[in-house]
Amino acid sequence: MSWEQRNADFCKAQTEAQMAYIEAERMVAKLQDENAKLRELVSIAWKCIHSGLSCSDCRLVAGGCTLQSAMRELEVDDG
Repeated sequence: MSWEQRNADFCKAQTEAQMAYIEAERMVAKLQDENAKLRELVSIAWKCIHSGLSCSDCRLVAGGCTLQSAMRELEVDDG
């Protein structure tokens, strides 16, 4: 294998490694955002469950049941 071919192969491998690293960084950022959102939703659900109020009396968030909203957001099926 010539020096030029080895150099071209090395450059290609280096570029592929950089692209994989960039994609991994993007995925980490996406997962960190998703984790923060999940923590917020679990916090809402926790407050709702431990508020001591019945679902019909819940006023933690205007506009509807916070637990149901959190569960919908988490895509949790009730059945």
